[in-house]
Amino acid sequence: MKKVNEWELKKKEVGYALWLFSRNKLVVFGSLIVVFYTILAIFGPFIVNPKISEQVDLSNALKPPTLQHIFGTDDLGRDLLQLIVLGARFDMSISLMVVLTATLIGVTIGSISGYAGGKVDEIIMRFTDILLAFPGLVFAMGITMALGRSAVNLFLALTLVWWTGYARIMRGQVLSEKEKLYVQAAKSLGIPDFLILFKHVFPNAIYPILVLATMDIGGVMLSAAGLSFIGLGPSPFEPEWGQLINRGASYLFIAPWIMFFPGLAVLTASLGFNLIGDGLRDVLDPRLRR
Repeated sequence: MKKVNEWELKKKEVGYALWLFSRNKLVVFGSLIVVFYTILAIFGPFIVNPKISEQVDLSNALKPPTLQHIFGTDDLGRDLLQLIVLGARFDMSISLMVVLTATLIGVTIGSISGYAGGKVDEIIMRFTDILLAFPGLVFAMGITMALGRSAVNLFLALTLVWWTGYARIMRGQVLSEKEKLYVQAAKSLGIPDFLILFKHVFPNAIYPILVLATMDIGGVMLSAAGLSFIGLGPSPFEPEWGQLINRGASYLFIAPWIMFFPGLAVLTASLGFNLIGDGLRDVLDPRLRR
């Protein structure tokens, strides 16, 4: 009976969370945007020609938007709409992988630092402060320039920049949680610290991280596009939104569509994740659920 009651409570909680999401039209709009770009990322190579980025047709270059080329063509004569569809996979993938990896690293380090305290906390936090002292995008630029231009190095650079924020927030959450009575009761029962931290403290401290991670996907996407724009992203023929914007910079006044449509894709995709993050905060924050 107890398990049945717990299952019913969980179903009601999920239903209430979905209701909170659905009542916010901006969150629904953001969810539709993310679903749209997710579909493009998964099925893009099956929807358009996956080899379009390697094809060059100078006779077709810089054509304005028409029925044949809805978004126009770039300086190499490639269909811009197809390039944007293919670029969704790279930008969505690297943003999700960076945020997931940075979250795992930051949450683990922050949890250990906050729960252990003392010298362990001091050493970890001083190292984190050193990394935070550098401007994030400049630090990522330096790492990418040192490692070389590639998608893997772009991922490593952004991950090294992003994990520190999660570590700081998680440490603060753990410091707050470990002083509560349920932690003291668990210690008095002789439960190992490792189990207390990851089985009891961690689930109660993770909610702000989930909201931050959702909103950070858009931030990482903008940073990845920015690094690609200045030539520190993947190879030149890799379909990527930042690189497409870079190609259009030289033709801003004669072919503005080359910059406009990839820029619009970056803007709307990051906006979608930010709107979902706002909705997730409303769902997870008890003060906003009343």
